[in-house]
Amino acid sequence: MAFYFSSRRVPQLQPYSFTERAVILGIAQEAMPVPRRLICNLAKLVPICIVFYAIVDVPGWWKVPALLAAGIGYPLFTQPININMSLPYLDKAVRQFEANRAES
Repeated sequence: MAFYFSSRRVPQLQPYSFTERAVILGIAQEAMPVPRRLICNLAKLVPICIVFYAIVDVPGWWKVPALLAAGIGYPLFTQPININMSLPYLDKAVRQFEANRAES
């Protein structure tokens, strides 16, 4: 099983544009059962809490660049978790997206 860092690399999403991939991933995340969604959110929350807790110890003005780096790094860290936790629901999400697009 491959681990994807970008939605461009997911075979089911390759024919779609960036915004379409984001919509499909959103549909797939909504289709996740609650326990899996909870695990996904905890997998993102715990490391981020550790990072921000470590930033508390940064002295003086160095906190500003540390906070900026954490803020910029947040989506880079969480997006692969979202993508890989949503993989089992992508086929259904693509079908639903195509059905919605055909209706429009």
